[in-house]
Amino acid sequence: MSLRVLWYVLFLSTVAVSQIPSGQSTTTSPQTTSQGRAIDWAEIVAHARPAVVVVETDQALASGFILKPNGIIVTNHHVVANAKAMAVKLPSGEVYRNVYLLSSDPIDDLAFLKIEGADLPTIPLGNSNNVQLGDEVLLVGAPEGLEQTVSNGLVSGIRLDNGVRVLQTSAAASHGSSGGPLLNRKGEAIGVMSFKLVDGENLNFTIPINYVRGKLDTLSVSNSKAFEKLKDKAEQHRGVWVAGYGSAAFEQIFMEVLDILGNRGVKVANYGLQKVTNIRETGFMPLSSAIEMLPKTGADSLLCIKVEPGMTSLASTVYFRCFDSTGHILWEEKANDVLVNGGNTLFHPKGWKSKLTPHIGKTGLSLKTPSTSDPK
Repeated sequence: MSLRVLWYVLFLSTVAVSQIPSGQSTTTSPQTTSQGRAIDWAEIVAHARPAVVVVETDQALASGFILKPNGIIVTNHHVVANAKAMAVKLPSGEVYRNVYLLSSDPIDDLAFLKIEGADLPTIPLGNSNNVQLGDEVLLVGAPEGLEQTVSNGLVSGIRLDNGVRVLQTSAAASHGSSGGPLLNRKGEAIGVMSFKLVDGENLNFTIPINYVRGKLDTLSVSNSKAFEKLKDKAEQHRGVWVAGYGSAAFEQIFMEVLDILGNRGVKVANYGLQKVTNIRETGFMPLSSAIEMLPKTGADSLLCIKVEPGMTSLASTVYFRCFDSTGHILWEEKANDVLVNGGNTLFHPKGWKSKLTPHIGKTGLSLKTPSTSDPK
């Protein structure tokens, strides 16, 4: 079975955070160039980060980087596959809302975008054929929506996935890292972050940069697809946005919460995959990231769920925290050692559903306002 079907990494946020590894170690010690000048990771990041962008679609946020000064950007196919609207944000804070899709290939998971820019910063491209196991690398992207985050590691494998060569790396990646550049010690991009394995520790995979180099000369601007501009806040999804994280029981509880709210008439701001099955891509988010993203969703409130293991394998402890649109807490509840399905354990007669449902119709979880077109 294809590695890539296990989990594509995608997702969201707006706060710019630059994280550069602190301290020196044997894996991050400076290297000497052919000119005899040492280059450390901090210098490489300083040169690369102006060209690493956030790709914002109507589905999620991801990463990408600029290849040409005229605004050609590479990201992943799975980032743009279902997008109806798109914008590109540069580290300078500039946002380009006229975005064009030049090419997209689901086989090697690469997509090329064009924005209306000139003299933009770029990242030089290396030769991925020269990559060796054990090479030191650095990944730049927006994991969990935290822009300009960097992580270092090694090339830990060179493999084939459905006939496509992929570079396995131990550089940490999370939701939102998709499309970010994998850099070598020369500051060259040698890969494009693509996907990771869900049940593995730092099993991350990038598309070799030579696939990008091979496509650049064949791109056609004349046949490009123009994405719509992203909607204003007033046109975004209103209602309560549900997010959270936790143990293995989180996914089931998350989906049940969406069902309960929907059946009780609460307008839910989640959309797309968040309301179907792929919760790992779009619903799993730490509280800090959820609050940072809240202004972008257009939601009226945020319901954050945290699930921790209970005293037995069948039970969990469930926390609910509800915030208004500015991130101020409205109320919180805790259900100790309860069954995943919301029922009761022998020693704790109140399940998590009994903690949530009294708040429906109150501040933070308002009922849907009927419109003139709603059935009577």
